[in-house]
Formats: sequence, structure tokens, C-alpha cells
Amino acid sequence: MSENNYSVLMSVYWKENPEHFRQAMISMYNQTVLTNDFVLICDGILNRELNNVIADMQQQFGKVLNVVRLERNIGLGAALNIGIKHCKNELIARMDSDDISYPDRCEKQLKIFVDYPEIAICSGIIEEFSETTDIIDA
Repeated sequence: MSENNYSVLMSVYWKENPEHFRQAMISMYNQTVLTNDFVLICDGILNRELNNVIADMQQQFGKVLNVVRLERNIGLGAALNIGIKHCKNELIARMDSDDISYPDRCEKQLKIFVDYPEIAICSGIIEEFSETTDIIDA
């Protein structure tokens, strides 16, 4: 496994806040170990603001960003199941469209898989925040 052979899987739908979505994507773009495969599932028709964020991110991520558009909203679980089929790598970093990851999140999680190959799932701490500057450990 090379250092960046992991996929990022995210789903977005029309009710998402565009600025939260942008920040979530940027937090994955700024990881210390970059992905070589970012799968974004558009769960149904999106509004102009969300589509603008996607267009901006396609400029930043280039060919790494694989946008899959579903004709109708099918819900998070079903959308993610479709997304898994589009991921190129065995390891998948699951990301919510309204969360922000620390820059070393994927680096730390990848290290766990290297150090402990028997682990099947690695999850980070759940953190809740009201503003991006107001992080509360849960």
C-alpha cells in the first residue's frame, strides 16, 4: 500500500449548508497525506450554491475528485453504498459533508492500519461544534 492509496467517500444533498460543505472538502484537500481518490456522491439534484462549491473543488482536486450524481435523493446509507462501488482503494475514509477534519486525520488513521493490519475499521473521536472556532470534544 503506498501512502496515499486510500479513498475519501462523501455524500451531499440539497439541504447542506454550502459553506460547511466547502470547509469539509477543503479539510480533506489539506490532509498531510493526500488521497488519490475522492468520491463525492450528489444525493439527488443540488442547488446552485452547492454546485458552485463542487465546481471550485474540481479545480482544486483535479482528476482526484470523482463526482457521481444521482437523479433523485435516496438517503445517506443508500448513496454511500453506491459510492463504495466507485472507490478505487480498499481503505476508505468516510467523511460527512458538514464536518471538518484535522489536517493529520488520515495520516494517523493510515498509520493505525499499517501498525495493526488485523484492524478492519478505524474511527476517530467524535467532535461536535457550533462554529468552526468552537470545537467541543464529545
